[in-house]
Amino acid sequence: MGGKRRQPEERKAQILQAAKESFRMHGLQATTVDAIAMEAGVSVGLLYRYFKSKSEMVQAIIAEDVQLQMGQIERAVGDGSTDLAELPRLMIKQLADESQNRDQLALMLEITAEVARNAPLREFVRRKRGEVREALAAKFESKGLDRAKAHELIEQVERASAIATGVALDALIYSDSVRTSSKNLERIVEAALFSVERR
Repeated sequence: MGGKRRQPEERKAQILQAAKESFRMHGLQATTVDAIAMEAGVSVGLLYRYFKSKSEMVQAIIAEDVQLQMGQIERAVGDGSTDLAELPRLMIKQLADESQNRDQLALMLEITAEVARNAPLREFVRRKRGEVREALAAKFESKGLDRAKAHELIEQVERASAIATGVALDALIYSDSVRTSSKNLERIVEAALFSVERR
């Protein structure tokens, strides 16, 4: 709690981690700013120096998640030997691996419920998604794809993400036994995605 003074970025990350933990364990609506400050081991006043509201913390979590997804796609695209047509399959493998993180899924379920209730937050998510789509389109175009093909590829990746999340959430909610293996989830997502593509 006390101890050495932390750097601002480190302190901000500490508060955000406490918010994630609190939202996941107690639900976003039930979690107060006071509870987050207590979980982070900081005063409420200090917390407000970094985040003006609980909603701002949710935005920061969403932005962090978007950046993580963007980084994964950029790593897949960044390999000069990567065939862009294979990108959805490469992403399916990553998505299947990540979808095994039940704590992260539980947190994103909470965040999604809040986004559905909160119009300004929904607008923030749409804007972030638009920014990512444009950045990815530019990245794909620099690899030689035309704009239409780039957007088609982005839509494939987004569909893969939606299917992987849905299957993983289904397992999280309805299965008390062994969770869907990463390999099995990969097969389910690939089968679903490419059956949609063939229609």
